[in-house]
Amino acid sequence: MRITSNEVQAVKFSVSLRGYAADEVDAFLEIVVQTISEYEGIHDRLQREVKRLREALDECRESRIAEGPAKARTVVTVQADEAVARVRDMIDEAARTSEQMVENVLEAGEHLLDQFRAAMTPAEPQDGPTPLP
Repeated sequence: MRITSNEVQAVKFSVSLRGYAADEVDAFLEIVVQTISEYEGIHDRLQREVKRLREALDECRESRIAEGPAKARTVVTVQADEAVARVRDMIDEAARTSEQMVENVLEAGEHLLDQFRAAMTPAEPQDGPTPLP
């Protein structure tokens, strides 16, 4: 399940006698919203970088194709191939890192919501006599 910072901000909880202090929940949710927003920004920046690098890679390929097969491979073209391989690795790593960061935040948010829901669920009456205070 994907959740955005805007969706976290839009969540409204009902008030309960046994619930958490609303100001504490609001303060924590603000931290969650800020964290998700930061990760969304990082993700967007990395996606733009991936796009830019892919476009540069495509231009490199097109210029090599335009040179034709008859042109001998030189040290420069070997170095270009190595650079292209490094760029591909960087693109893949950036995409993996970005996705993992977003998933980590989402999992933390889901865990927090599960804990909150569990705390808001009325306790089941226990068998046996009720202890005196």
